[in-house]
Amino acid sequence: MSEHDRWRWRVAPALLLAVALVQLALARGAGLSPWSGGGFGMFSTSDAGGRRHVHASVLRPGLEREVAVPPERSDDLLRLLAFPTRARAEGLARALAALPSPDYGPASAVRIQIWRTRFAPGTLAPSNQIVREFEVPVGGG
Repeated sequence: MSEHDRWRWRVAPALLLAVALVQLALARGAGLSPWSGGGFGMFSTSDAGGRRHVHASVLRPGLEREVAVPPERSDDLLRLLAFPTRARAEGLARALAALPSPDYGPASAVRIQIWRTRFAPGTLAPSNQIVREFEVPVGGG
């Protein structure tokens, strides 16, 4: 086998290892669902993006109102749940701040919290845990 052929046999395992390491780092440090970004670790957890949930609140001076994400933003929401980045949170926050509201005055910020359910070892008792939280200024207040 020539040196050129040996190099080819090393590329695929090296790329696979690189994808795995990046995915594991993002899952630990940036809130990436272990089921996303390559799927390494997907069978070791129930923390799939679809099993996460969001709490979003529009903030106005002296007021905080929880809002539902409209159905037309469901794709944005699913992406945010799978990989909660600031850019994704900011995009969703701008859309939520623009929703009609019975409250007086423009929104000053939107708080978005991504939650997951954890199960206790042994008892499997569920508890909720925040994955990431963002407070996005949207102006106006």
